[in-house]
Amino acid sequence: MSAKIRGLVTWLRRYWGLIVLLVLLLRFFPFVGIATEWNLRGAIVHKLPEASFLPPPVAPVEVRSGRAHPGFDAPRLIAELLFLPTAIRQGHAFKRNDPALSPGAAVALATLLSDPGTYSEWLGESACGGFHADWYLRWDDGHAVIICEGCQEILLYYQNRFIRCDLSRETYKEKKIEAIVRPESQG
Repeated sequence: MSAKIRGLVTWLRRYWGLIVLLVLLLRFFPFVGIATEWNLRGAIVHKLPEASFLPPPVAPVEVRSGRAHPGFDAPRLIAELLFLPTAIRQGHAFKRNDPALSPGAAVALATLLSDPGTYSEWLGESACGGFHADWYLRWDDGHAVIICEGCQEILLYYQNRFIRCDLSRETYKEKKIEAIVRPESQG
């Protein structure tokens, strides 16, 4: 064995714990902002979105599904953090390389999100374990939307600003989003 290889092996044996710790820190660091809700600071609240904030009713260029909920499925979340690639969008964690929704479902969801009747003013924090990003949609024109199905909240992003809204009572009660993203659960 050459001296260079022996030196590398010695170095790896000596510092393997530090290397593993650094890898874990890099994998978990984005979740500090999520856990502290830094990613929700600065939102416009208690206001319905203006027409300019509403996304277009066309297929988004990017659709991602969220990670497992930390309060309801912590073991699955830890496994996802360790073994699956993560995409951070607007400070929220999503699965990378995830097909998320079919093209038809993505257009149906975009059409629903483009309707002003989908939204109501944000009424405050929900007792559901905090805002958890379940879906991310982004369009070429700069619009982006993050949906939390548990809280029934939506973040609408446009032109470096974002609005935090609740789903309207009708949208929530009729489970319109669930019918699009999980049609098999609709009996």
